[in-house]
Amino acid sequence: MYGELDPIETVSGNEVPGIPVVIRNPHKTAVMRLPTSEEIAAYTASIRTLVYRLGRGISRSETVPNRDAERKLFESIRLDKSGTEFDEYEIRYAINLALFTDTDPYERDGDEYVVKVKTPWGTTVHRCRMPITREIQEYREGVIRSRELRHSTEEQRYPPDVPVAFYDSIIVSVEGYSLQYNVPTGSTNGASHAFTGEELKAFLSKIPPHHKRQVAAEVSGALYDLDPEINPNA
Repeated sequence: MYGELDPIETVSGNEVPGIPVVIRNPHKTAVMRLPTSEEIAAYTASIRTLVYRLGRGISRSETVPNRDAERKLFESIRLDKSGTEFDEYEIRYAINLALFTDTDPYERDGDEYVVKVKTPWGTTVHRCRMPITREIQEYREGVIRSRELRHSTEEQRYPPDVPVAFYDSIIVSVEGYSLQYNVPTGSTNGASHAFTGEELKAFLSKIPPHHKRQVAAEVSGALYDLDPEINPNA
């Protein structure tokens, strides 16, 4: 269940619920907690992609890492503060572990969509209603923000507030999250809890923004699948 972590022994000998990080060569270890929604949003807001237009309809894209944002996030969520220092590549590896997700294709259930987001700590299930036209248009227009740079280069950024607002407006129920995060595995005795209604509204801020982004993208893609193809020759 997302939010529950196995107990890990730190270099100081203390046992805490944590995410183990092991670098094989040179051998290093670290223990992390799950980041908060605020920490994830600040980190993802720093991510940008550069698109180089090479001519004749050919382009090349490159994700540009923000080393300062990566180090700030890593140092915030690292629990063994006195552990061996990590370099920028090891930090990126550790962050990818903490933020890893994999999303199953959406399932249609009447006028609702069910999206499953897999994490190393269990699968979360998100049931969403069908968005209205305004909601989906505002999401699609704002989910990527672009600006032109010099030398036929475009910069793309991914503001976390856009998919978060879209998700928060269409979500109906959520399962697979622990009531509290960074608690020992088994704290809920394996019982899955469904958040709905007012309880869901109170819990929304704890659902990680990158989970919301994944769900928002699936629902948006589902609506593309429903859009009729306009063929002037038909």
